[in-house]
Amino acid sequence: MRESRPRKYDLVAFDMDGVLVKYPSSWTWVHHHFGVTNETALDAYIQGQIDDREFMRRDISLWIQRKEDLCKADIDRILEDLPVTEGIEDTISTLKREGIKTAIVSGGLDSVARGMSERYGFEGWIANGLECNRAGRLTGEGILRVELMNKRSALDSFLKLWGIGRERTACVGNSFVDVSMFEDCGLKIAYNPIDDIVSKKADVVINAEDLRSILPFILD
Repeated sequence: MRESRPRKYDLVAFDMDGVLVKYPSSWTWVHHHFGVTNETALDAYIQGQIDDREFMRRDISLWIQRKEDLCKADIDRILEDLPVTEGIEDTISTLKREGIKTAIVSGGLDSVARGMSERYGFEGWIANGLECNRAGRLTGEGILRVELMNKRSALDSFLKLWGIGRERTACVGNSFVDVSMFEDCGLKIAYNPIDDIVSKKADVVINAEDLRSILPFILD
């Protein structure tokens, strides 16, 4: 019989795009479907020329230019084929058995986060959305829940809800936008990092195709 051991962490918070989703961005997946690019808006956002709401507004406008009567259901169908990382189910079930909560904290699209939460059993999720009119058509506005440069605030909503300290939280991310989520957390994991910023801020850097590779570091 395995000896019981005290756990180090009460929560593991996951970025979604590039971590749980085997693609850089759920937003970009839709861009590629319509054959558009948001490089200009991305550069403007990174340089601080536009805020999160305007960033989403410009992204959505690219899609509507391609299909004027675009509905939320259209976007959901496009996202159905979004590839996911191997080992999610085992990873989440293992953490649950250890009494550790799991949550998705993402600037990606909420329909993906919601679907993954329901499919794999995450206790919570928070992500950004698309505003629709009564007919289900996109209005061109986004629903802002997670500021890309302030994911710490989004994570803190779960910590407050569940009464968990940051020192008892492990975070898994892959890019510079996850660094604010890393701040003061007990364990910072850069999973398949796409830039040096997140790697330098991480306690552990993992390059792997299977999410289960994070478990030894969390459960050690």
